[in-house]
Amino acid sequence: MATTGIMNGTLLGVYVGSTLIAHATEGSISLSMDTRDATSKDSSGTRDLLEATKSGTISVSALYAEDAAYGVDDLMTAWSGRSQLTVKFSTEVSGDHYWSASAYVTSLELSSGMEDNVTYSATFELTGAITYTTV
Repeated sequence: MATTGIMNGTLLGVYVGSTLIAHATEGSISLSMDTRDATSKDSSGTRDLLEATKSGTISVSALYAEDAAYGVDDLMTAWSGRSQLTVKFSTEVSGDHYWSASAYVTSLELSSGMEDNVTYSATFELTGAITYTTV
């Protein structure tokens, strides 16, 4: 049954394939569409636009753990190998919507403050069709 009411952010996770990225503290998806200028002398002095390419990114921030089921080691392997992954932003609750696409790891950052948790963040650049469908 689909989630009802205002959704708790804890439900949404970033998955690589069917595996949840471990110890995530934040996830996001950003979608955009470029436009192309169609302004002409017939535009009466206003700018006219037409659609162009669509793109997107999925990002995740997480706590670093050497023994994570899916974490920095896996993302580093994908980044090093320039591997294309299937990435999903989902609750995995039946009836809820989710986003999915093929992607590349385009950014991987590790941070360690003094007497603080070690964290990391990763950005996935989406390639090809971006699917928005129901679990």
